[in-house]
Parts: sequence; C-alpha cells; structure tokens
Amino acid sequence: MPPIINAQGISKAFGAKPLFEEVSFTVSEADRIGLIGPNGSGKSTLLRILAGTEQPDSGEVAVRKRLQLSYVEQDSRFAAGVSVQNVVERAMRRSVTTHAESDAHFTETLGRAGFGNLEMEAVSLSGGWQKRLAIVEALVQAPDVW
Repeated sequence: MPPIINAQGISKAFGAKPLFEEVSFTVSEADRIGLIGPNGSGKSTLLRILAGTEQPDSGEVAVRKRLQLSYVEQDSRFAAGVSVQNVVERAMRRSVTTHAESDAHFTETLGRAGFGNLEMEAVSLSGGWQKRLAIVEALVQAPDVW
C-alpha cells in the first residue's frame, strides 16, 4: 500500500540559519510516529509544512488524495466573542464527514472533552482548557492524520 504522506528532501531555514535540511520520510497507514527534539529545532515548522500551512524552502510533500489532516498549533488562540460551541461548529464545517456523522461526532467528542458550558467564550478559558478546545477542534474534523 502506498504511503499516506511522503516527504522528500525537505529543508527550511530562517535567515542564514538552517532549521533542518534534507529531511525525508514516509508515513504509512496505521503508523504511530513521535517527533522529538530540543526547543527551536523545527518540530512545529515541520508539522506546519506537512499540514500545508507553510512551504519548505526545498523538497516536496506528497499526501494521499482526500487525506484529512489536522494540526494543533503550539499556542492556541481564539478570537474574542467566539464561544466553545462556535469553535467546534466552524471546525466541523471544514470536515468532509456527512451531517449525521458530524452531529454524532460533535456530541461524542465534546462529551469526552468535558466541556460543561458550550456558550463560554473560548478566550476566557484557562490555557489548559484552550489547549483542550484546540484538540477538540482538530478531532471533530475526523482527520486521518493528527
């Protein structure tokens, strides 16, 4: 079976300092991968490249057609005036699941996450609860990779 992600020769630098050079790897169905390294080594940048929100300086990333990928940023930020429910509903609209699947997934994911007040403003949550909301935001999109 072909890989779901194929990264070949990826390099990224900020200014004259390379963050990483010539990184190549594949991710196959059912793989479980951890990404470790010291602060500033490019872990978050590599994940943004895989998610398609940042471009590498060189190299290529190929992903399987219709692959749903979610990424939770290191610093979760939400707009003022947006409720927990709004955040999750917007994320669900970006999903490729059907309406019936979305409703069930919404209820199950929020129930497991432990949010009691869905009308609470997301920016008023503690840092830990904001991170939990960011994870829920990613999971309700039913990603293949997260």
